[in-house]
Amino acid sequence: MFLKKSNFLFLGMFLFILSCQKNATKSGIEGHWLMHAVYQEGNDVSAEHNPEKDRYIIFTEDGSFETGGTPWGKNTGKYTYNEAENSLFLDSDAGEEDDSRWRTTLKKDTLIWQGVGTAWAEAFQIVNVRN
Repeated sequence: MFLKKSNFLFLGMFLFILSCQKNATKSGIEGHWLMHAVYQEGNDVSAEHNPEKDRYIIFTEDGSFETGGTPWGKNTGKYTYNEAENSLFLDSDAGEEDDSRWRTTLKKDTLIWQGVGTAWAEAFQIVNVRN
């Protein structure tokens, strides 16, 4: 009888620790985000990059993402988000040429991305709002 009670206690503690670890690794960007605005060299170019106002990105807890919107369609891949460094890397399934690096600022339901790596990328800033 003692052995069975200790097994239940062990199982309960294991599940508790596992749930705490999962919550501790959640970064806060998981979820569905809508593209609100796009700026290039400080100019609002949202109409060019989101003409139908339907572009989105979904970050899942397992490290995958999905994007979509007219006329570009869907894209998928993996992401790496480093909350301490405010950095985001998108590893696109479409190929290396579609990968991108960003500095991020997360303020409640607004996620601001600033391109990193080249002068062209650094000229871009994207503002997403949580859906």
